[in-house]
Amino acid sequence: MHKQLLWPIKTARLVIKMGCQDDLQAVLNLLSDGELVRLSGLQLPDDRMMRGWAVNNWLGQQQLLLITDPAGQLVGLISLFPIYASDGNYQAHAMELGYLLRRDRWGRGIMSEALAAFLQALAKNSDIKRLQAYVAIDNLRSRSLLKKFKFDQIGNENGYLKMVKAL
Repeated sequence: MHKQLLWPIKTARLVIKMGCQDDLQAVLNLLSDGELVRLSGLQLPDDRMMRGWAVNNWLGQQQLLLITDPAGQLVGLISLFPIYASDGNYQAHAMELGYLLRRDRWGRGIMSEALAAFLQALAKNSDIKRLQAYVAIDNLRSRSLLKKFKFDQIGNENGYLKMVKAL
């Protein structure tokens, strides 16, 4: 990403900001909901110590964005991970998008609001040209959300739909 996104991104009800290693415990608490993690498609180690190491690494590499309410309470995450081709080389201008939202916040349009603001900022302020996302086949809300933002299904891998969007 040669262009720089400006943080935080604020909406009427949310703040989206870059996570840092100080946020580790709050993020791990959010990720302790195994079903939420499964539905998001996020691949996490089962071992608690390894999970902490992986999440801390992602925070250190600025791959996790925190979604907070106005009081600063962590309600969700957006992730951006590099995509590698089958030859092992990094795919320039393409990233894998992930997201999850605490279950007690479902059905309120929160993730829709967060993704709308985030995708708009990404399209304007980054060199990313293509996003891909994986969604659990049984996660109908997430599938609907990706379709709302014009992601197209291009495949089905191990119980997850592969969806892409050009920016």
